[in-house]
Amino acid sequence: MIRFRVHDPSGPDGSWSLRWWSLLGPDARPVRGAIARDGDTILCKPADEQPVALALLVDAGSAGRLVLQTCFLPSRDEPYDLFVEVARWLIKQFVEESESWQMWSASLSAEPVAMWEEARAHFRAALRAEDPLEAERCARRSIERGVDAGERLALRHAEHLLGARYARKPAGSATLGVCIDPSVAPTGAAAAAAKQFDLLALRTPWRRIERVEGTRDFEAIDAWVRWAAAAKKPLVIGPIVDFGADALGRPDGLPDFVLAERGDAKRFRELVWNHVREVTHRYQNATRSFIAVGGANHPCWKDEGLERMVELVRTAVVAVRDVRRDAKTVVEIHAPGGESWRGMKGAAWPTSFLQRIVGENLGLSAAGVRFTPGPTGDPARDLMSLAAVLDGFIGRELPVYISGAGIPSAGAVEENGCWRGPWSPERQTAWGRAFVRIAMARPFVEGVWWSRLQDAPGAPADGVLDEKGQPKPVFAKLVGFRKRLSRAGADWRTRETEEAS
Repeated sequence: MIRFRVHDPSGPDGSWSLRWWSLLGPDARPVRGAIARDGDTILCKPADEQPVALALLVDAGSAGRLVLQTCFLPSRDEPYDLFVEVARWLIKQFVEESESWQMWSASLSAEPVAMWEEARAHFRAALRAEDPLEAERCARRSIERGVDAGERLALRHAEHLLGARYARKPAGSATLGVCIDPSVAPTGAAAAAAKQFDLLALRTPWRRIERVEGTRDFEAIDAWVRWAAAAKKPLVIGPIVDFGADALGRPDGLPDFVLAERGDAKRFRELVWNHVREVTHRYQNATRSFIAVGGANHPCWKDEGLERMVELVRTAVVAVRDVRRDAKTVVEIHAPGGESWRGMKGAAWPTSFLQRIVGENLGLSAAGVRFTPGPTGDPARDLMSLAAVLDGFIGRELPVYISGAGIPSAGAVEENGCWRGPWSPERQTAWGRAFVRIAMARPFVEGVWWSRLQDAPGAPADGVLDEKGQPKPVFAKLVGFRKRLSRAGADWRTRETEEAS
């Protein structure tokens, strides 16, 4: 057993949530185990006796409430100081990413290194402090500065890669896209804003299309298809089958009558096959590009088992090709950080699941990856961690699209944390311009699609337009970024990117 102590009076019993905890093994992937809270102490019980790290939401001061982790630690009788160990990990992580990204040059990373030195100074003060509460205060200052250093390093690295990637050739004509919720009609401000993006990823929520078995309603989706054709905007349709989950880990992308058939593998597969063929047949003349499946990697399907989920992905992809043989098919990965996986049987780590699908030789055109932290999405992470998660998709034999990226401009922080303060238009803008740069700097990323065009009642507030159709600040930043990508040799070291962290 490994124990972590928190000395702050607000401690784990106050504002802390252990919902997003995980125990990590030496390969930085979750292992099976359990944690419990005992007053000011967090008890960690890995299934196997081995050094582990604890990852959980940590209050990082001005950096927000983020998923951070400790170093890998062996069992001992005396508790570890949680904040000290998180600060230690951040200092170590900065060194490892600097080496991985080859960013030790003073011309590339002088400012991040100076911040890292400040974090080290606070960390040394924490180790020297005799009062445990004072040591914790120093460690928390180290964490705050350590996150700052890591995020600035990630942005400097992105600037360097962007300069190299687009030095002689501008970005392609389908680089920046936006996801369309069909509940918003293609009129007025929504239509005007959609014209500013290269590509439209039109969602086809099965729950909306077929609330009652056998009765399908495509009217709202058809309206966008007609508009895209008139505006000559490329379309991506899907995910046709969405195995994603809500904030509580419950499947929320399939109709109730389909979920009721989970126990009957043959019937469930038939429903998937028939629905995918129906949607593909209806829109086969509107586009060649279909997201056949999304979220099949989510641990909420662990009871079905990995092989059954792979079979369902195969069924959906083959159903698309059965209608249109030259279709460009995409499989979308949800929750790429794997925060809820925890090494459980019947599910796979996100990149491992994708590799398993690639091994099926289905002729996929690309992989989609969704990054949507927020109250109803994934827990918040710092930019360096997001960059590291994204780097995990290198070498997966497929081009990658960020098939949904965005954070809300409003909403309660609650248990999923937040990035650099409560959700706000300013935070959304800063995260958007930083994340899109980090993503498009990766040579294997073909494009980024913002997660929502316009806010809708009952949906997360992650749109580039609010419910009234008024543009948010992030909209102008995304459009401006696209214009810069269209010019070869642009200078990416700007005041904007400096302020993004």
